Amino acid sequence: MQVAGRSVRLSPWYGFDGAVLLGLAPALWLRDPAWLDIARRAAAARGWRRFLVQATTPAQRLALDAAGWVLVDELYVLFRRGSLELPPVPHTARGVEMRRGRAADTAELLEVDHRCFEPFWMMNEAALREALQATPRTRFRVLASADDDRVVGYAIFGLGAGEGYLQRIAVDPRYQGRGLATRLIVDGLRWAKRWRARRVGVNTQRSNETALRLYQRLGFEMEPNGITIYAWPDH
Repeated sequence: MQVAGRSVRLSPWYGFDGAVLLGLAPALWLRDPAWLDIARRAAAARGWRRFLVQATTPAQRLALDAAGWVLVDELYVLFRRGSLELPPVPHTARGVEMRRGRAADTAELLEVDHRCFEPFWMMNEAALREALQATPRTRFRVLASADDDRVVGYAIFGLGAGEGYLQRIAVDPRYQGRGLATRLIVDGLRWAKRWRARRVGVNTQRSNETALRLYQRLGFEMEPNGITIYAWPDH
């Protein structure tokens, strides 16, 4: 979308009804916060009712605070160097079959996703399609029960510009604690290593200490600045 000669990307936020993430160059609204209002009004004219923006530096967070935006959530950003050896997979991560994700898995996959994430972060079919198409190369794997082939976990890895990304991972809470998430992550890391990715990144909520410990145990290192999500307050 072009607004007053500037490009604004509108990305639907599927877990927040009627919400859109405003993609506007931070350098622009750091100089003049009025650009956030301009972008928000232009998005409202297109039918959006709720508005989000993300900050990645302390200066951006201060500017959003001062402009009246409200903190919604904070994410850690972690990277793992591609030169590291692959971590081992626990022997307990058995009893399920790993295979390529299929369109027919969508309903079961989303059920697992919704058991793992709060509504704001849940995926739907549109979000899943977007994740699978976000990068030039994608690895989509599911773990299915050996008994009835029902999906109990999945992971989506992407690769672009020499870097890998763990875009989404979820394991049914009933199957957690068996090393299945590690199995999915190691599979994606192996794939990224085959493509000579310099590093692999992942984001996780600051409140998700279990995921943070897992990523750090697997060799991911935290970046100094994370990602902060802000919303324009409803009136």
